[in-house]
Amino acid sequence: MIKIIKEITNRIMFKKIIITRFSPEPNGCLHIGHVKAIWVNYSLSKYFNGKCYIRFDDTNPIKENNIYINSVLEDIHWLGYKFHNIYYASNYFNKLYEWALLLIKKGNAYVDDLSITEIKKYRGDFKSFGYNSPYRNRSIKDNIFLFKKMYKGFVKEGNKVLRAKIDMKSKNINLRDPIMYRIINVYHYRTGNKWKIYPSYDFTHGQSDILEGITHSICTLEFENNRKLYQWFIKNILNNKLKYPKQIEFSRMNINYSLTSKRKIKLLIDKKIICGWDDPRLSTVSGMRRRGYTPSSLNKLCKITGITRSNNIIDINMQYYVIRSDLENKVSRVMCVINPIKLVLTNLIVDYEELINVRNHPFIEMGTRSLFFNREIWIDLNDFNSSPKKKFFRLSLGTKVRLRHSYIIKCKKIIYLKNKKIKEIQGIVYLNTKNKNLEGKKIKGVIHWVSVKHGVKVEIRHYKNLLKNNINKNSLKITKSICEPILDNIKPETKVQFERVGYFCADRYDYNKNNLVFNKIISLKT
Repeated sequence: MIKIIKEITNRIMFKKIIITRFSPEPNGCLHIGHVKAIWVNYSLSKYFNGKCYIRFDDTNPIKENNIYINSVLEDIHWLGYKFHNIYYASNYFNKLYEWALLLIKKGNAYVDDLSITEIKKYRGDFKSFGYNSPYRNRSIKDNIFLFKKMYKGFVKEGNKVLRAKIDMKSKNINLRDPIMYRIINVYHYRTGNKWKIYPSYDFTHGQSDILEGITHSICTLEFENNRKLYQWFIKNILNNKLKYPKQIEFSRMNINYSLTSKRKIKLLIDKKIICGWDDPRLSTVSGMRRRGYTPSSLNKLCKITGITRSNNIIDINMQYYVIRSDLENKVSRVMCVINPIKLVLTNLIVDYEELINVRNHPFIEMGTRSLFFNREIWIDLNDFNSSPKKKFFRLSLGTKVRLRHSYIIKCKKIIYLKNKKIKEIQGIVYLNTKNKNLEGKKIKGVIHWVSVKHGVKVEIRHYKNLLKNNINKNSLKITKSICEPILDNIKPETKVQFERVGYFCADRYDYNKNNLVFNKIISLKT
C-alpha cells in the first residue's frame, strides 16, 4: 500500500481530485480476488480524500444479465462499501461507436474479414511476429461503409470484425491489431436489441475511464501488458489533448485451495457438484457470507496481505486466522454434540432436573443462559473410547471426566447392540463437584454435553477444501447432531461457537425453526 501511495503522490496533480474505480464484468458473482480490488481502490481514494466509482463492464451480452448486477451490488453493500456513483459501460455505446468511426477516418482502424481462428494464426505468438491481414489496407471509405453495415445488422455474426491498426510486428502481442468490435446479435439486458455490434473490453475500458474522469486505473498485474494499448486508444482518439489516467498494477489475491474462475464455477454448478454461486465451499463473496465469514474478516485479510507486485500464493491458514480472530470475542458460546451417544447417570432419579446458570462468553459480557442437567445426557462419541491409549484424558470405562460447566462423572458400564456398536454408556455423577474437584484428585478431561430431554436436533454441514489436486467430491459431510435448546430461537446468519468444536453459522437460506441448519465456518484450531 505504501509503495502505491508514494507512486500516486509522485504523480498526483493536487488541483485535481483522485478518482478510482472498481469495474467488474457482470457475468458471475464476486469472489475473494474482487474483494481485494475493491479494498485497494476504495482505500486509496479514501486516503487521498477522493472518490471511488463502480462501473459494470457490460459489453458481452452473451454472458451478462441483471442477476449478476444485483448480486454484485448486494455483495458490495454487505462488505460495507459505499461508492460515489454507479456507471455502466453500455451507457457509452453511442460515444464508443463515434470514436470507432473517428479511428477509421484517421486510418487507425479497419474492417477485417478473417475468421477468429485466422486472426489468432496471423497474430503470431510470443516467439514469432504476426503478419498483416489481407484486408488491412482497405480504403477508409470502404471501412466506413462496411462498419456501418455491421452496425445496422446487415452482416452475419463471425463474418467481420473491426480491428485497430497498430503494429503486427510489436513485441507486445496486445498491440498486434486487436479487435475493437465484433458482431453479436444477442439481446442486451440494458440496451435491448438496439445494438448488433459490441465493443471489446480493451476498446471500452480506457475510454470509459476518460468519460468518468478516472485519474488512476488501479488493476492487477495481468493487465500490465495492456497498458500500452490502453494508452494508444486514448492518445489516438483525443490527440494527446488530455492526460490519460495513470495505470498502476498490483498482484492478485491468490489463496491456495480457492476456486475463483467463473468458467469453472459455472461448470461445477451445471454438473451439480456444488449448489450455486453461494455454495459455502466457494471463495465467492456470497459463498463466504453463507458459510459465516464476516465483512470485517475479509477486509482484514486484504489489509494484512497488503499490496505487492509479487504473484505469491497466500496460505489459506491466513484466511482461517482472520475469521477466528474476528469471531473469538464477538459470538456466544454454546454446546453442541456432533456425534451423539447417550450417557445415563444411574445414581440420579429418573425425573431429575437441575438448571445450571452459565456465562455465554467466559471473558466478554454477553449475558447468561440456563443449562438443563438431567439423568440422561448426550455426549460426543469422539469423547469416549472403550480401549483408550495412554494420555487419553476423556471418558473411558472406569475413568472420570468433568462435564463442561457442571459435575465430575465416572463411566461404570457400556451397553452394546448386537452388531457390537455402543447403544449407551452408563455412569455416575458426583453432585458435590460443581466448580471443584474431588478431594485429592485433579481431573484433566473436560467434555461437553446436552440434555437428552431438552436438546434440539440440528443439521451440521462440515466443509473441506473444494480443491485438492482435483475437485474434492468429499468436500461436504452432513451430520445429525444435538444442540442446546437456545439455538432454536436465533436468526439466519447468526454465528456461534460450539464449545470445543469450532465456529458455526445458521444457514442464510435453509435455517428455520423447523429445520435448524448450521454451516461449520472453521475449527477452533488449525
